[in-house]
Amino acid sequence: MWVRLSRLDPQLYALALLCIGAASIPALRDPFYMYMASLFMILSMFSLSYNILFGYAGLLSFGHALFYAGGAYSLAIFNRDVIKDPLLGTIVAIGVSLALALVVGALTLRHSRIYFSMLTLAFGMLLYALLLKWRSFTGGSDGLSGVARTGILIDISDPLARYYYIYAFFLATIILLYILHRSRLGLLIRSLGANEDFVPFTGHPIFRLRMIAFIISGSVAGVAGALYAILMGAVTPDLAYWTTSAEPLLATLIGGAQFFSGPILGSLVIVFLTTYVARWADIWQLALGMILASLILGSRGGILEVVDRLWRVRRYSG
Repeated sequence: MWVRLSRLDPQLYALALLCIGAASIPALRDPFYMYMASLFMILSMFSLSYNILFGYAGLLSFGHALFYAGGAYSLAIFNRDVIKDPLLGTIVAIGVSLALALVVGALTLRHSRIYFSMLTLAFGMLLYALLLKWRSFTGGSDGLSGVARTGILIDISDPLARYYYIYAFFLATIILLYILHRSRLGLLIRSLGANEDFVPFTGHPIFRLRMIAFIISGSVAGVAGALYAILMGAVTPDLAYWTTSAEPLLATLIGGAQFFSGPILGSLVIVFLTTYVARWADIWQLALGMILASLILGSRGGILEVVDRLWRVRRYSG
């Protein structure tokens, strides 16, 4: 994949500051901030993976939690029944999520618009029902606890080591997905969302590009789910419920689906609202609803589109 380095994206500076800031969080010596930063990084990865479908390929999925829960449960089950090692479990989670993306993508990607959305919702709820009913294997409504944090390869039982383990995947995800964003393949995937009717004239089949986007998206979501299982030390069927799929959608809408860093900004807003605002008063749902309604009515491109407009006005007026 050829990356255009001749023109630097202004978002690179913000992303660099974000990564430096995330790496510096442990210096505060506060377990709460490390925990919240970990949640933010995991949600950011989940949202970035979702935006490959929604913001790039123009596919609205209501069942993206399928891959998130698939990654979390595959790690927990692998550590329980095969080898207790978080790194090996994460690798297995990537493989399982990739396989799920292949199967579900082959069955859903030939449809579009509301039919694709409903099919992804159906597959997501199918996994939720399976996790809930297959108690002997998945633990049922109780889920699985005691996710391994030590193993034959690594030991991340210490909160600091666990934090930097999550940070390493977060950093790698940002770098790799940004390379995809600036590459020729990323441009072709984004062309699906812009106007897929013209894509066949470029010599690239629509289904193949959709499948590539679906596999990448599902694999990254699986990594996020595995990291969530490691952070929490347990998994429950709620990870596959449709409301979990709404979280990356909300983050993407709030931050801006047309911007690479939009899902990251949206994740930061959601984590802030669900923690700090909730500590003052239990009105974070109201605050989130007001922000989302304001953005949809005033700027459907999210917060970053508002910032971009203000920057352009200031630049040309000056």
